[in-house]
Amino acid sequence: MEHMNSYLTGAQTLLLPRIDWNIRFFGAHTQTVPADWSMTTESHHAFEILIVLDGAQETRIDHEPFIVSSDDILLIPPGFEHTNKCISATSMTYFCAHFDIDEPSLRMRIMKNCDWVYKPSHLYHSQLKKCLQKWIDILHEPELSFTKAKLKAQMVLFELLEVLVDIQPVQTGIHANESMTTAKYAKEIAEAIKRAFKKNCTQGNSDYTIHIQPIIASLGISPNYGLEVFQKIYKMSPRTYLSDLKLQEAKILLQQPRISLNEISSRLGYKNLSHFSRQFKRWTGINPSDYRKNNGV
Repeated sequence: MEHMNSYLTGAQTLLLPRIDWNIRFFGAHTQTVPADWSMTTESHHAFEILIVLDGAQETRIDHEPFIVSSDDILLIPPGFEHTNKCISATSMTYFCAHFDIDEPSLRMRIMKNCDWVYKPSHLYHSQLKKCLQKWIDILHEPELSFTKAKLKAQMVLFELLEVLVDIQPVQTGIHANESMTTAKYAKEIAEAIKRAFKKNCTQGNSDYTIHIQPIIASLGISPNYGLEVFQKIYKMSPRTYLSDLKLQEAKILLQQPRISLNEISSRLGYKNLSHFSRQFKRWTGINPSDYRKNNGV
């Protein structure tokens, strides 16, 4: 279990550790599917956690099959291709959520040490299920305001991350130091990419291009080594990470009705609106104007 170090100043003041990470919750849903239901191969930049409420499904992760039965919990780390299909005779009901955290050392430990399937006999199953049940309960609170629902969902996510941290073994010795160094480099690269993107976004420069390798080199890291460690920690390339930043920023801007589509396109660095619309549709399957309508803007 990870332990916090307390630091004493000259005035004997205890200091909590500085928090410098972003945690994202991409929503959650329950669904009942028929016996012949299946999903095509997909891969996410975020963690996916799922509990089967009734019935059973077969999940293939990197072509390896897993049977997920009623009350089983499935956790799929970012970057792993997977397929799901119902194997019940009638139907199946499940709850699913997607979340992510950009703190590399924590992200890496969860990805490296988590189990695929947590059955009721697992030591931490009850704690994981308790978190998922709290999310499900939020879905069934019709009088809950949108803002309160978001706050409650985020609080549950923190509880879930705490459980996932407790599951991880203690890292000791040189291998832990090497892992932390790798995570440190990956986070520096991610933060530098984020700064470059936010700077251009704020300035509203249209048709700008962010070059990844010069950013890595500016940190005193070999570009080839930087690309390698980034892929190892984040399970995606820096270019894909940048694309993900653009998508998240696009979604935020599209929910602000006073900002025109042309301005959003310019802020994100596209030559014109049609270029941005094509890219957004590749990301989401719908065009920006439809996304606005679907979100009540």
